[in-house]
Amino acid sequence: MIGQAGLAAWILSSAMLDGAAWATLATFFWILLAVYGLRALLVGLRGRLVARASGAARQALRAALFARMVDAGPALRGRRGTGALGTVLVEQVEALDPYFARFLPQLVTVRVVPVAILVAVAWADWLAGALLLLSAPLIPVFMVLVGWGAEQVSRQQQASLARLGGIFHDRLRGLDTLRRFGAEARETARIAEFAEDFRARTMQVLRVAFLSSAVLEFFSSVAIAVLATYIGLGLLGFIQLGPAESLTLFTGLFVLLLAPEFYNPLRTLAQHWHDRAAALAATGGILEVMRAPPARREPAAPAGRLPASACAVHADRLVLVPRGRPPLFDGLSLSARPGEKLVITGPSGSGKSTLLALLGGFAAPDGGTIVLGDVPVADMTRTQLSQVRAWLGQQPLLHAASIRDNLLLGEEAGAAELERAIRLAGLTEFLAGLPAGLDTRLGQDGLGVSGGQARRIALARVLLRPRPLLLLDEPTASLDALAEARFWTDLGRALAERPMTVICASHSRQALAWADRALALEGGRLRECGA
Repeated sequence: MIGQAGLAAWILSSAMLDGAAWATLATFFWILLAVYGLRALLVGLRGRLVARASGAARQALRAALFARMVDAGPALRGRRGTGALGTVLVEQVEALDPYFARFLPQLVTVRVVPVAILVAVAWADWLAGALLLLSAPLIPVFMVLVGWGAEQVSRQQQASLARLGGIFHDRLRGLDTLRRFGAEARETARIAEFAEDFRARTMQVLRVAFLSSAVLEFFSSVAIAVLATYIGLGLLGFIQLGPAESLTLFTGLFVLLLAPEFYNPLRTLAQHWHDRAAALAATGGILEVMRAPPARREPAAPAGRLPASACAVHADRLVLVPRGRPPLFDGLSLSARPGEKLVITGPSGSGKSTLLALLGGFAAPDGGTIVLGDVPVADMTRTQLSQVRAWLGQQPLLHAASIRDNLLLGEEAGAAELERAIRLAGLTEFLAGLPAGLDTRLGQDGLGVSGGQARRIALARVLLRPRPLLLLDEPTASLDALAEARFWTDLGRALAERPMTVICASHSRQALAWADRALALEGGRLRECGA
C-alpha cells in the first residue's frame, strides 16, 4: 500500500509539476502496475489460506462436538432434542466461518497495516499523522458500542433457529400421527409462526449490521474530509501551522492516497465485528454441548471375555441422584436369569427408561454395580457394550435408505441370515407386497411405513445380529391390539430359536402376559408384581 501510494503520487507530481515525459515515467508506471498485481495476488492468497484454516477449524470442532455427543449419551438428546443438537452440529458451527475466515485475519491486519501507514504519513507530514492518530479511536469505540447490540440480537436469532430446528424435526417425525388426528393445519400454522419469528430476528440482525456500517462510514469519511481540507488549504498557503508551509503536491497526494487505506482495515474490522457477535451467539449452544458431562467413564483397557449367549443380569444397590432433583434410585437391586423375559412396569416418570439406560451402559449410576454375565458394565468399553446388548425403543431409528440398508447398517450378512431375521420379525408378507421388496426406499425415521412396520424392521435388525441382552423400551407403544399381539408372538418365536435375556419396560398387559416375570418400579424400588 505504501509503495503503491508513493509511486502514484510521484508519477502524478512529476507529470503535473515537472512536465516529465512519458519515457521518463514509463518504467515507474510499469512498476506501479506490478505493485497493484502483487497486492491483488497477496489478497487472493490470504483469502485462500484463511478459507482453508476456517474449514479445518470447523471440521475439528464438529469432530469434537460429535465425540462429546456420543460420550454424553442419550441423556443429552433427551435434554436438548435431536433437532436442536443437529442445529448445533451444522448451523451453529457453520456460523463460526465468518469469525475464522474474516474477523480473526482482519484483527491481525488492524495490528499491522494502520500502524505502518501512520508511520509513513507521519514521516511525510507529522501534523497529518497526528490527525490520523486522533481520529483513529472513534471507529473502534463505535464498533464496540454497536457490537454489543449486535451480539444480543444474534443470540436471540440463534436461539430462535435452534427452537425452529427442533420443532421442525419433531413435527417431521410425528407427521403420520398429526395426519391421523387431523392436526396438519394447526401445526403448519405453528411452524409458520416460529419461522416468522426467526425471519423477524434475522432482519433485526441485518438492521444492526447496516446501521453499524453506516455509522463507521460516516466517521471515516469525516476524518478523510478534514485531512483533505488541511492538505488543500496548506497547498494554497492559507495555513502556516507546523509543516503546512512545506507541503508539496507529492506529499499531499501521498497522504491523501494513504488516508483511506489507514481507515479501511478499521472499517472492515468494524463490519466483521458483527461476525464476531454472531459467533459468540452461536458458541452458547456449542459450549453447552462441550460442557455436557460424559454419560459414563470409558475404562482404560477393554474387559476380557464377553458373554457370547443369553447372560444373567445383576444390578446391586443402584443409586442415582439426578442433578438438582431428589434421588431416583436409592439401593435398587435387580436380577434376571439367562434367557429370562423380564418386564418392568410402573407409572410414567418412575424411572423405567432410566433403569434400562443404566443396565445397557448408556449412563452410569452414582453408586452400585451392574454385571452382565460375569463382567461388570463399568469394565466394558462402548464398543464392547454394543456387542453385548441390543436396544429397541418406541421410535426406531430408520434412515432415508432402502429397507436392506436399514437392516444391514453397512455390515455384511448372508442371504440365509437375512431371510431368517425377516421371517422371525414377521416381515415376509409385508415385503412380498412391495414391488421393490428389500430395495424399497424409506424416508427419514421410517417415513412411508406404519409404526408397526417400522418396529418390525427394527426388530429384524436386532434379530439379524442377536446379542446376549435385549433391552426393550415401550416397543409396542401406539400399536393396536392385533399388531401388538403379533409383535410379541414373533419376538417369542425368535427367542425360541436364538435365546436372549430380555428386559422390557412397558405398561402393556400383553407384555405382562408374555413375560416370564414382572416387576413393578415404584418409589425407586422394585417389587414382584402381585407381591
